[in-house]
Amino acid sequence: MLDRRAQSPIWLREICMAIDGTDSVFARSFTPLRASHALWQGMRRLRTRPLADMLYHDAQITRSQFFVCRLHRQHPLYRSLHTHLGVDCPAPEAVLARCSIFWRLGEPLLVAEAFLPAFWDVAGARRP
Repeated sequence: MLDRRAQSPIWLREICMAIDGTDSVFARSFTPLRASHALWQGMRRLRTRPLADMLYHDAQITRSQFFVCRLHRQHPLYRSLHTHLGVDCPAPEAVLARCSIFWRLGEPLLVAEAFLPAFWDVAGARRP
């Protein structure tokens, strides 16, 4: 999806976002390693700040369409999610995921998000 050859080195960032203390969204973002030192270097300095701070305030950045799927046990996003949550990890079929690619001057940044079952309960409770 990044239009690079397999096994190319990447910079990877994984986070778990909580809403009111409830793990709700697991996100995985990556870009070619070379781009993480150049056009996407801001990703390396985010720490606990949201990636959105970087993505939605730059007119040079465009976004692809969304790709949506249910996860399966061998999906890389699910394997990372399982590593993070351990025994509290939901079954893969209970996790809806999406990804899109942000492009900046020809360099890609893939962002994948897994919406945990608790997300829907918390998000639904916040509707006006």
